[in-house]
Amino acid sequence: MRITRKGAGIVGLGLGVAIVAGACAGGAGAADVVDVATPEGASRIAAAQRVGAMENFSFGDTFRATEPIDIGLMYRVHPNFQVQDDWLIFRALEENQNVTFNRTDVLLADWDNRRSMLIATGDHPQIVGNVWPGQQNNWMTGGALLPVSDYFAYMPHLSHFIEEWDLWGQMENHRAADTGAIYMFPDFREAPVVSWGFIINEDLFRAAGVTEDPATFEELGAALRAIQATGQVDFAFSDRWTDAVPMGGAFNFVGPSFDTQGGWALSATRWDPEADQFIGTAMSDNYRDMIAFFAGLVADGAMTPDITQSDDQALESFINGRSAIISGNPGALAEIRQAASEAGVELNARMMVTPNANADWLAGGRLGPGMVLNSTVANDPNFLAILQFIDWFLYSEEGRAFNFWGIEGETFEYDAAGNRRYVGNIVGDGRDAIADGITDDVRLNLNETFGFQDGFWGYPGSGSAALVQSLMTEEQRAFVSGTVDSKTVMWVAPAAPLSELEQEEVGILETAINDFVHGQTGRFITGDRPMSQWDDFRAELQNMGIDRVLEIRNGALARARG
Repeated sequence: MRITRKGAGIVGLGLGVAIVAGACAGGAGAADVVDVATPEGASRIAAAQRVGAMENFSFGDTFRATEPIDIGLMYRVHPNFQVQDDWLIFRALEENQNVTFNRTDVLLADWDNRRSMLIATGDHPQIVGNVWPGQQNNWMTGGALLPVSDYFAYMPHLSHFIEEWDLWGQMENHRAADTGAIYMFPDFREAPVVSWGFIINEDLFRAAGVTEDPATFEELGAALRAIQATGQVDFAFSDRWTDAVPMGGAFNFVGPSFDTQGGWALSATRWDPEADQFIGTAMSDNYRDMIAFFAGLVADGAMTPDITQSDDQALESFINGRSAIISGNPGALAEIRQAASEAGVELNARMMVTPNANADWLAGGRLGPGMVLNSTVANDPNFLAILQFIDWFLYSEEGRAFNFWGIEGETFEYDAAGNRRYVGNIVGDGRDAIADGITDDVRLNLNETFGFQDGFWGYPGSGSAALVQSLMTEEQRAFVSGTVDSKTVMWVAPAAPLSELEQEEVGILETAINDFVHGQTGRFITGDRPMSQWDDFRAELQNMGIDRVLEIRNGALARARG
């Protein structure tokens, strides 16, 4: 569905960025040569593409277009909060930033396929959001995407925080080998995000004699088997977020504890700092150890073998005390408590710090989902204004706070200590509706009702540590500090950009490999395939081309190192 609503002294980047000279230079020809300021090392934006832009847009400035601009936007519609044309977020952006959107709304269930199809044909809107770092690799060839790094120097907030938070090493991982350009604006944060983990039913743990949270996965396994032995549960562990990708959510945050990757975070290869090279993720002993742990739980009856169950099934089991542990985050915990309260169930649930296994790693990546731009936007009269808007909304602290908190006096207010607090019955991340006595019939969700904090423009874990912590309850802060105190921030892989031909070959091979690994992972966990066949599984990965992928990636690493 397509909905239409109508309504600069530039700082340099100062990062020593390798810019592709002249690429996508705003569509200017020889006749367009004018005396306009161009930051050193940046592609020139001619006067014809500066309509609506602020003349002096610097770090700390609030963006407001000098005349109304309407931006083409591909918007992801979440099933839990359907987009509304009159959301406060849209009205505020029109009133205060002079910006409206010509939206192409796509349901979450269709998002990946529709996005890829539109980008492949070049029919995508000017901005496509909710792109996770690495996904843009599938679309970098063919000229459909704007090489956004050519214009970083026009974006003072992006430039400032890349420098201040030392993010350039991670940004370099997304530079294309052929062009030397970066094709996405990632969201980023000052500190590693601590959000995902296990939610436990504390009463069931204590009833089984588990009086302290498990510090290792060996202790966690013993605790779950002890809970199972009480006979109070169907399965001690009955997880959610498993139907599309086996153990997708759990392996996403459990992987670093086993010094590997899995679930939503699975990649065919990963950097091994000890070997100083890329290795096959699922070929490693660490991946095997992670799979074997959960396969052992299933074999002993402490974990459900139905790892394709729906989220609703898993949540019902946990809320009603028929399971003792489930994957989640603070937002999910609040929803679980709300559902239990409405069902009249007394549920003593809380987040537990993820135990350690082969390692004590905390994933250190600080880039999050952001956006890509249609290359044709460089010819738009409002091109510079669009870049300035993105810079303010996605990267300034003011823009992030607007996205996460909304508008003072309408969605939040400041308390006597100067801290933001939601107004009345508004509920968002960082508010415990149950503790505040806010029931479902009166609650106003910040995302559903107003359009803020919907996970499209940026995640609540993005921005400065102070802003992130402003969204937390004391309980959340305790969970975060407990995690940070027991973990070591993980290394970040070195940059090894691939050429266009390499990217195409690796993309085909890795897609097939990842699909195969997900499928076989599920079989190993449920016991459909015995762990004794692990060596056969490794041989199958070799037959699928994992060695060729490693040859390409390690070759690219050697090339990047010179």
